[in-house]
Amino acid sequence: MARKGLNEQTEKARNAARIVRCIWKHPGISRYEIAEQLHLERSTITHQVNRLLDLGLITEIAEGEAGPSGGRKPIQLGINKNYGYIIGIELQVETYSVVVVNLAGEVLSFKKVEKVMKPQTFIDDVIQIASDAAQTMGGFEKFLGVGIGMGGIIDSDQGIIHYSIPLHVTEPFYFSREITAKTHIPFFIGNDANCCAWGELAFHKADGLKNFLFTLVQLRTGELAKENYGGLGVGFGIVIDSKVYTGTNYTAGEFRSAFWEEGPQAQFSIPYEEVGELLEEPQLLERFIRELGRNVALFVNTFNLNKVFIGGDIENWPIDAPRLFQEEIRRNWMYPMEPACLVMYSTLGEQAVAYGAAGMLLYKIFTSTHLPVDVLDDQDPLVLALHL
Repeated sequence: MARKGLNEQTEKARNAARIVRCIWKHPGISRYEIAEQLHLERSTITHQVNRLLDLGLITEIAEGEAGPSGGRKPIQLGINKNYGYIIGIELQVETYSVVVVNLAGEVLSFKKVEKVMKPQTFIDDVIQIASDAAQTMGGFEKFLGVGIGMGGIIDSDQGIIHYSIPLHVTEPFYFSREITAKTHIPFFIGNDANCCAWGELAFHKADGLKNFLFTLVQLRTGELAKENYGGLGVGFGIVIDSKVYTGTNYTAGEFRSAFWEEGPQAQFSIPYEEVGELLEEPQLLERFIRELGRNVALFVNTFNLNKVFIGGDIENWPIDAPRLFQEEIRRNWMYPMEPACLVMYSTLGEQAVAYGAAGMLLYKIFTSTHLPVDVLDDQDPLVLALHL
């Protein structure tokens, strides 16, 4: 029986969305296990799973082990990675990057374009960027939505940009409200470092990621970037208990070194004029990495994190940043046993934020039942994105 206030078609769509979410969170789950977890009738599960198989959204991936009493082996289910694609966009002061990925996180295309984004045309610009990317994939038939990552203080739940250097925003910009007035395509926006953390959560579920830190390090050589923040930008994506932590005012992960002092420095003790020499001066570069590593070590050891990802431009720098981070974590650790934290590159380099933004969208539509703002009668974003 449909719940009060919902027609039968809406109820079926929401049940389908619940089943899809369950399969996405638990790859290899069986029909019986889905019924147990969702407390739905077996007939409902059978009907919906068959429908989702016909749509090509899910697939039968293997046979599981029979139960203790024997009997028929259960069929395991998984998401069809090629059912659709997602677009991720990174916005910088003078450039944007756009990546297209499938539901397994495999990169289908990537490009970087020089462009200065302006608040007056921002909504139209991001819609155009997404439309151009969709056209390269043959159109909108399998297009699920867009994630946008950028520097700044951003409420990704409500889709509000409170402050952002790339967009020159100094007062609240209601992104979700503005963009839903022009398109029904799901758009989500978030802080760049947080996007990277969402990307790891969305595309590496099998790794059991629970408590970790994503350290995003970017060095920009453009004049606007140098003028606004010295060209060197560092931010953290913090994940506690498998959830991206954004803080009371959405500023969690915004960073300034504990060694910073008053003067012409940006985020570190290194003066503006020396930042541009990092990659030419090995000693200066190691000083920077160790300073960052010491800040990371305090956070890692205090919160007992088990993994640190390092991503962004830093992945191509001539230095072993994970080794230096690991040394600083050990230096800060007060017990005789080794700290249980692994430091590694993200392997995404300049694609990290755009890729993470795609992961943010995927993670939100597969785990949330509400859009950033109430549109289309508050429909489930997964129902909208997957046309259920």
